[in-house]
This record gives sequence, C-alpha cells and structure tokens, in this order.
Amino acid sequence: MKILIGTKNEGKIEGAKKAFERYFDNIEIEGISVSSDVGNQPVNKDIFKRSKK
Repeated sequence: MKILIGTKNEGKIEGAKKAFERYFDNIEIEGISVSSDVGNQPVNKDIFKRSKK
C-alpha cells in the first residue's frame, strides 16, 4: 500500500509508517511538500489555522 503524507518531516513520516504497519502489510510512505499558512513547528493559535480554499 502506498501512502502519501503531507509533510517532509522524517519524524512524522516514521510515526505514520509505524502506525500503519500495525494494521497493514507492505507499507510504503512518501512525504510530499504542501503549502501551508503555518510554520514547520506550529505553536499556540497557529495549530488551529485552516488552509484557505
């Protein structure tokens, strides 16, 4: 199963991989860059910002 995750953060990718591997076999996760209005490490109110559509 191939999964795309909207981050290039290796820690987040590895965490998602470990979670999916508990339930599925043959996992491949690829991190992709996505645009966001928040920084790489959001804090306070930035955590709750939603992207504009």
